[in-house]
Amino acid sequence: MTDEGIQLANAIAWPRRGGLWRRLFASLIDYLVIFVALYSLVAALFLLTDGGVKGSFWLNWKTCQSASLNGTVDPLFSRYDWQVCATSFFGFPVARWAAGTSTDPQSKAVSTLSIDLDSNGKFRPAALDLGFLQVLVLATYLLVMEGAFSRSLGKGILALFVHDELDWHREGLALQKAVRRQVVKFLGYLPATLVGAFFAFETWKTVPAPVLNYSRLEIVIAFTASALAFLWPCWIALAIAFGNEPIHDRAAGTTVRVLETDQ
Repeated sequence: MTDEGIQLANAIAWPRRGGLWRRLFASLIDYLVIFVALYSLVAALFLLTDGGVKGSFWLNWKTCQSASLNGTVDPLFSRYDWQVCATSFFGFPVARWAAGTSTDPQSKAVSTLSIDLDSNGKFRPAALDLGFLQVLVLATYLLVMEGAFSRSLGKGILALFVHDELDWHREGLALQKAVRRQVVKFLGYLPATLVGAFFAFETWKTVPAPVLNYSRLEIVIAFTASALAFLWPCWIALAIAFGNEPIHDRAAGTTVRVLETDQ
């Protein structure tokens, strides 16, 4: 058989590519798996540390109710209208805080103040927010699952398989390929993760203040990191939508295909 014949046979043998929507729903399932695991961990740490650890993730919901201050005459706090807010996971709290708003009678400028609460509803120093861990945990989960089985739970449900382009019958990616794939895939989120970790540790155990003293450089860096975290997955999605391999698959020498039994 000629080289052209071999290439044609290989092209015919390859399963069809996983489309954008199939891969998107698979990613959503994987994120929900990590979401449940992280919230379970943070809920346990919140209880063990009396509110000293909290979590703010991409998917979250909160409930707030009006409240009043008891036992303080500090004018800094008394000029605010207060609400007590909480985020919970199946009834277990993962964050609890008091949110205050105040309007200056002359300038009409609105200032806000947020103070973390302990389990008894009392003010406490700022808790450590573990929200920055979600990308790291998600990347680690995908690295382990694709390295061992060539698919995550989401990909398995949606009948997707990550193939090594040089050995497409192999189940499980080589460690080097699996690591390269996840590093490049989440590279656009790295600045936002680092910024999130920086702000989490900078505010940890600090006392509340009406104005956070962030420098202009910090604000620019945070905005740039957020923009990159938004544009990176959009670039990946566009590549998939146009039928091309996204950058992380090209860098790792992998391709995501529909399982043969699904064709």
